[in-house]
Formats: sequence, structure tokens, C-alpha cells
Amino acid sequence: MTATLDPTRVAGVLPAAQPFDLRTSIRFLEGFGACKGDQVMTADSITKAIAIDGQAVVFEVTPARDGVHYVLHSDRPISRATHDQVCDKIDGYLSLSDDLREFYALAEGDHPAFARLVKNLWGLHQVRFLTVAEIGVWAVLSQRTPKNVSVALKRRITGMFGRKLTVDGVEYQAFPELADLQHLGAADWAGIVKNARKAEYLACLVDGLLDLHEDYLAEAPYEEATKALRAIKGVGEFSAAAILLRGLGRMDFVPLEMPNFTEATAKLYGDGYDNQKLRDRYGRHLGYWAYYLHTGLGALRKEALS
Repeated sequence: MTATLDPTRVAGVLPAAQPFDLRTSIRFLEGFGACKGDQVMTADSITKAIAIDGQAVVFEVTPARDGVHYVLHSDRPISRATHDQVCDKIDGYLSLSDDLREFYALAEGDHPAFARLVKNLWGLHQVRFLTVAEIGVWAVLSQRTPKNVSVALKRRITGMFGRKLTVDGVEYQAFPELADLQHLGAADWAGIVKNARKAEYLACLVDGLLDLHEDYLAEAPYEEATKALRAIKGVGEFSAAAILLRGLGRMDFVPLEMPNFTEATAKLYGDGYDNQKLRDRYGRHLGYWAYYLHTGLGALRKEALS
């Protein structure tokens, strides 16, 4: 945390486990529809808003030697506690602390096509949803729903309940915190998402995540965390895995038998590939295998269409 005469603006540097290349994170976000329009990006910067205990903070990250340089902005003084919480969220958002060296070594001996994908994405750490509230709501919104509809609903929720902050003439809006959504009952959600089933699920989700606490979900044994999430009405196997993987960065499990993964695996490894071979090879890095596979295949599709 750099000392400044303006307590509403704080700057510093966050280290990243190497190799890390922020530009690969930016390229991923350019094609990540679930968070389209949620941040402002250039070729080497990401600027985004987050709400911490009711305070809106806008952060900008740019490349730095062995990490990222950050600048935090707010409309009121940024306390040490708020600064530390935002920095922790940036670290998680960009998975700065993830050490990929073992994963890269394992990928090098895998199928040649996958090894090539990994080399093309070298330095990419998983870009996660910024908060557990965001990934949780997204997991429910996207169930059996076209992506454009889910994105529109997510933007509506952000617009209605998210906190806004203008920096350098640009307005940023943070996805609401769980506490901002706690007052909404199923009837309120129904008026927003126009779907009674999802409305009930969203009301249960917010209450359930508040009861469980993010720290528990991040630290409990994976099976226990999954069981706790699936006890929330509307949270199935895929939604629970998404919250733990894409929201909390738990990379040790992927539901490989679900269609979303079997289809991607078949494209690279061929039909009927033995998933146990993937589990045995990658172990606690299985989530990174899945992340690189989907990201790499998405990049190839984009190239084919251009």
C-alpha cells in the first residue's frame, strides 16, 4: 500500500507466481461472455469495480515486473482493511498466486494437441468471477438459458442493486454484494428474472451463501463444500462445481462426465477417452486442464471464424 496525500486513491504492486502474463488474462476476458461489459480494458490494463462492505472501489491493474501494478479509487477514504480486502480479491480474480509450473510439466507430456494449446496460452492464470455472489447468481441464471438472456439478466441485477463509482469520467458498476440482495424474496426475484423457478432458487442461493460463508467453501474438504452447496435449493452438480472452480479457484475437481466437458474432451482426445487418465495425470491441477482446454478451443473457434 503506497502512501498518498489522497486517501481515496491508493497504489501498489501485487506479486504473481511466474510465469504470468496479464495480456493473456485480457484476451480471455475479451471472449468471456458471462462478464462482457463488466470492465474496461486496453491491450495491457483492466479497470473494474467491486463493492466491499458497502463501499464501491474501482481498481485498475497493469503489468509490473513479476506481477501487476494496481491503483484503487473510491469516493471515500480507503481504509487499510478495505485496501487489503480489495487486493485479496484482485489476487483471486486473476489467480495471481497460482503456481502453474507443475501443470505445465504435466501438459508437456500429454496429447500433442493439448500441449500446443498450453504453449499458445502460456502465462494465463485462471480469470475468476470477482465475487462468490457474482458466480453464484450467474450459475443460477445460466441454467438451461441462452447466454445472451443470462447476460442481460445479470446486467439488470447489477444495474438495480450494484454500487456505482465514476472515475475519470467513466462510470463503473460493481456486482451487488450478497448483503445487497438479502432483502429480496422469491416474489421480488420473479419480478426481475420473470421466471418463478429461478426466482425461488436465487432467494435460496443468497441465503444459503450467507449462511455458509465464503471462507468455509474455500477451505473445507471439497466433498463437504460440494455437499453444502448442493443442499441449497437450485444448486446442482454443475452449479456447485462452477462456484468452487470459477468463483473460489478450487482446481482439484471437475465433473468430467457432464456434457460440457465430454464434448470438449472428445474434440481434442477423441470419443471415448478415459477420464480417469486425465484425473490420474493432472490430480489437483485438473481444473487448470479444463480451463486451458475450453479457453484454447474457444480461441481456435474464434480464429476459424475470422
